[in-house]
Amino acid sequence: MRPMLHRLIVIGLMMLALPILALAQATPVIPTPEMIMALKVVGDPQIGREGRWIAYTVGTPQSHGKRPLSRIWRVSATGKGGAREIPAPAGAHEEHPRWSADDRSLYFISNRSSFAADVAEGVAASQVWRVDANGDHPTVLTHSQSDVSAFDVTRDGSRIAYLATDAPTATSVAAREAKDDAVLADHPTRFSRVWLRDLRGGEARALTAPDLQVHDLAWSPDGRRLALRVSQGTTLNDYWYRSRVVLVDADTGELARVLEARASAHPLQWSPDGTRLLYGHLGEYGMVADVTVHDIARDRKTALAPGWNGTLWLARWQDDRVLLGLGQRGVRGAFLRLDAATGHVREIARPQIPFASFTTTGSGRTAYLGIRDDQPAEVWTLDGGKLAARTDTHPQVAGWAHGQVQELAWTSSRDGLEITGLLVTPPGWKRGTPLPTLVQGHGGPAWAWWSGWLGSWHDWAQLLATRGYAVFLPNPRGSEGGGHAFAEMARGDWGGGDFQDILDGLDMLEKQGVADPQRLAIGGWSYGGYMAAWAVTQSDRFRTAIVGAGVIDIGAMALTTDTPDYLPGYFGDPVTQRARYDAHSPIRYADRVNVPVLILHGEEDKRVPLSQGEMFHRALVFNGTPVTMVTYPRGPHWFFETAHGRDVQQRVLDWLDLQLRVEPSP
Repeated sequence: MRPMLHRLIVIGLMMLALPILALAQATPVIPTPEMIMALKVVGDPQIGREGRWIAYTVGTPQSHGKRPLSRIWRVSATGKGGAREIPAPAGAHEEHPRWSADDRSLYFISNRSSFAADVAEGVAASQVWRVDANGDHPTVLTHSQSDVSAFDVTRDGSRIAYLATDAPTATSVAAREAKDDAVLADHPTRFSRVWLRDLRGGEARALTAPDLQVHDLAWSPDGRRLALRVSQGTTLNDYWYRSRVVLVDADTGELARVLEARASAHPLQWSPDGTRLLYGHLGEYGMVADVTVHDIARDRKTALAPGWNGTLWLARWQDDRVLLGLGQRGVRGAFLRLDAATGHVREIARPQIPFASFTTTGSGRTAYLGIRDDQPAEVWTLDGGKLAARTDTHPQVAGWAHGQVQELAWTSSRDGLEITGLLVTPPGWKRGTPLPTLVQGHGGPAWAWWSGWLGSWHDWAQLLATRGYAVFLPNPRGSEGGGHAFAEMARGDWGGGDFQDILDGLDMLEKQGVADPQRLAIGGWSYGGYMAAWAVTQSDRFRTAIVGAGVIDIGAMALTTDTPDYLPGYFGDPVTQRARYDAHSPIRYADRVNVPVLILHGEEDKRVPLSQGEMFHRALVFNGTPVTMVTYPRGPHWFFETAHGRDVQQRVLDWLDLQLRVEPSP
């Protein structure tokens, strides 16, 4: 009897404990900055021509300042097979997967040569490798003296063209070691060149001249020509603003003709029949671009999606007559069916996307990066009009608490324009109790917030919403997602119509009882940092500002940034038109700031130089304004170090808790 009674008592206690255990397991986890920085980065989905398999990359964050370690994975495009990592040596970094024309092989760039004992002396770490469709039987295809950055293989698989920067000469190495290494500005000595190698045997040979920078390349279907995007300089400014599209004879290297003198960074793609080339044409002011189909024989150019009230980011050939495009309209992504002859556009799906990254097949089956409100980027497919997630790289996120994402639209008080944006509120929050609110501006200005997952080192909405904040994410005039004319409305008017658009949206949220007018903050990174600094020089509505890598003196930045063609598109010549720059620069009104400011800036930022943050900090100190500045050693404009990303998020959270008098979460 006693053993039976004991057993019954134990069972009874276990049953009583089950509801408590279930409740404990169901309690959502509040994500921390460490948890957000541990998220992997899924990218570059490449679907095979037959549409069976998708290759993609997964970047795993690393400590000690290292970049995420990228590996290549494969997953079924139809949901009939799980995701599988391509075998590689431990520590190998692999990227840029591309299927062969017959889907039997997968090409990619890898530094796995670094882990091999039989590598010839003088061969660089990153080379092009090939495996079979299952990821087995690896073969190295290039033996470049410097790292390979891009490649393309002919349709018949017989030749490879790849990009590699000229190796340093013995003289330059000796000079550097002797510290006799003065640099003549704007006179590059090493260029990224096209190299060709016959994969049936033979040595590689340089195809392009040593004084021409090559940014992109694409074989014609017949393997006789290459389309190249080139420039005379080697800087990031040349990459974005000063490149052109040319054709080159694959045998002689002769530059046949210039197809586009003012190219954008859209990837080069031949039509399947080789009669037309797809590329981008950069707009007059450098903030918008037309995706263009060029009929080579007729020398006729057709801009795709003319007049569409969104931003077309990327297009890819489906067949000789039809292309699939991906862009953003409002805060949502948009898949578009595009007519190659007329440019006519028809929307076919409105996915949630973080940015444009997709590939497609002749049947229209498409692999892309998709997100949900509660899920970071994963590989998705568009197939027969249906959208489906094919990977689950972040299963832990399902157990997190998630802010509620709402898509917004309001009318500009200036001219009646429709403005869009997002609102992220705490889990389960219902209207009735106004919330402490952060207005977060995006970068750009020609950029935009998107509907979906908003959790990273620079996207603070999920972090803050799960701790009781509302986060308002506006896309004012000057943003993407509203057409070319909308994106160009910020010309000569930073802090004008765009700032009023933001205030109009904030007015709406206050009237709706969402935003507490006594507990408002504004912040952001890059242009978002500019807007935060500008806001507290022009308005007393905000209790504090967070200025992340913000533009403070626009004219000074125009003369010191690594993209000097960027700001003249908005304000003209930075020397003769300096008054226009100054009128929109927060530094000229720094004496008006009377609320605490947090400044965050990378010490190696070449886009928005560190001096921008330093001058705002010094001006506020001179004026007696409460200010804290944090700099990040080695930090570029866009952070990648895990510890830096964690620190940014934690400082934002702690700062807002202090300045808006919000009790920190336990």
